[in-house]
Amino acid sequence: MTVSVTTPAISPPRMLPLGTSQPPGDKYMLRQLACLYQLGTRSPADPVATSGWLRNCRQIIQGKLRFGVSSTVKQLASAVLERCTIPEEQMHCLVFSSKHAAKRCIVFLQEHHKPDTKPDVVSLYLSSDAISPISTNWDRFYAVIYSADATVAANEFWSIFGDGMSSRHAEFCLQLWLYTCSESRNELLRSYTSTRTDTDTGTDTDKIPILMLKSLDAEKEAKAEIKDRIAKLIVSDNPDFKVNPPSARDVFLYTNGMSAISAVARALVPEKKEASEAVVFGWPYAETPKCVGNSGYERFTIYSQGTTDELDQLEASLALGSRIRVLFCEVPSNPRLRTPDLHRIRSLAAQYDFVVVCDETLGTFVNVDILPYVDVAITSLTKIFNGAGNAMGGSTVVNPQSRYYSEVHAKLTATYEDLLFPTEALVLAENSRDFQVRVRKSSANAQTLATFLSSHPSIESVLYPSLIPTRELYDRYRRKDGGYGYVLSLLFREPDDAIRFYDKLDMCKGPSIGTNFSLAIPYAQLAHVFDLDWAESQGIPKHIVRLSVGLESEDDLVKCVSRALEGLASP
Repeated sequence: MTVSVTTPAISPPRMLPLGTSQPPGDKYMLRQLACLYQLGTRSPADPVATSGWLRNCRQIIQGKLRFGVSSTVKQLASAVLERCTIPEEQMHCLVFSSKHAAKRCIVFLQEHHKPDTKPDVVSLYLSSDAISPISTNWDRFYAVIYSADATVAANEFWSIFGDGMSSRHAEFCLQLWLYTCSESRNELLRSYTSTRTDTDTGTDTDKIPILMLKSLDAEKEAKAEIKDRIAKLIVSDNPDFKVNPPSARDVFLYTNGMSAISAVARALVPEKKEASEAVVFGWPYAETPKCVGNSGYERFTIYSQGTTDELDQLEASLALGSRIRVLFCEVPSNPRLRTPDLHRIRSLAAQYDFVVVCDETLGTFVNVDILPYVDVAITSLTKIFNGAGNAMGGSTVVNPQSRYYSEVHAKLTATYEDLLFPTEALVLAENSRDFQVRVRKSSANAQTLATFLSSHPSIESVLYPSLIPTRELYDRYRRKDGGYGYVLSLLFREPDDAIRFYDKLDMCKGPSIGTNFSLAIPYAQLAHVFDLDWAESQGIPKHIVRLSVGLESEDDLVKCVSRALEGLASP
């Protein structure tokens, strides 16, 4: 099938009002983030700032649908509580597409809230009266109902594992709500639809959405297209790795990047987990250590700097008899954009028998060639693979030439659930058709901005793969025609300059990366909002500003940041 590819035209960068979708008018888009001044100069513990700070945080959380709970998902959760006649003041609810995810949520609540916590699981499904005209599995979902005092632990589970239901799936379930029943071990939570359907006359069933019937074939084609695209793009330039390249069979699709990471982390926990250890090497995306550390390993270690010295420490530990099951890393890391020494990691893995898992979301298949050095490659398809910021997805690729291929592939297959909602897959497939073109354009734009910003006297350093000490390592894995990626971070000499720059920056502000339009974020203020001092002690300054560079013209981008820099002279 021949598909025409047209890269979207992007207007100059501009900042939108807080809470506005980006671009405006799409309910699935990111939401505009608050200014750094609004977020960064007051602590959430400061009673004067609490109400405004929390108000801004609600807008932020709304902006990233995996990080928080979207309004559509909240609406479905409220409908569940209402159906079960439970007051929301006393009990809360999270909804999942997977029964296994719901069970994992309960275990997490018992481990991180109270051991005697007894949440209820409610299974919701389409009435048998309505099942004839729409026979899919997408009408079934699961709700975990828990006491209000367990909300902190529940929200933590939702954010770090990526198991939550997507907005599109929740929207579909809401459309079927009149025909939905509930089942639970708790008899008080059982319900049956009051709407009876007449399969002979079509009464009422005509009101049921038939989207799924129309899209089932398209769903299969879309997911096959995504898998095929990933398998072809990740093929190594190394001649030795062209003999047995990945196929679509080696690609697993998930609902988002964190669900892909958590699936791999869980699958690799050995049966004798009392002797198991997982390692995260380098400073990764904020949720990754929490996810890996809570996946069932007896021990978890993070080497937060990702330096040669820390590799020496790891090697010394292994030489003394310590054993690890898996090492997770990123190429490059988020938000410091450092590149680990994959050659040395691969050598240690071969010597000491552990699996190497690499997240290349910031590097992308287009720019970096990591397959010869890793056993599993992970990508958040939500980011630049999608580009439009209006759909979520994640992927893993199991390296066919890995010594662990059979084991890892079998474990992922045994535990795999296809939970990527059909319309989500359709959007991802369509939006990713110009993926390579967009990566090259945004990477070139980012290089231009990074070079320009690095010469400004107010900026202490620009963190970008081509401008930091690990460039030599990145260049080892950079494809012949690859760039240095689309993300860069700024460290200002004075925190006040970071605040002024960010507030004056006429650019979309939002908690994501890889959108076709450029995005800015005060990274630590969101990713580490409750542990800022700890993050700073690990090398993530409180006032670091991260830019995700989009497809705007280079001139427009340079003008945009120039105007923000000019503002530094006036308080």
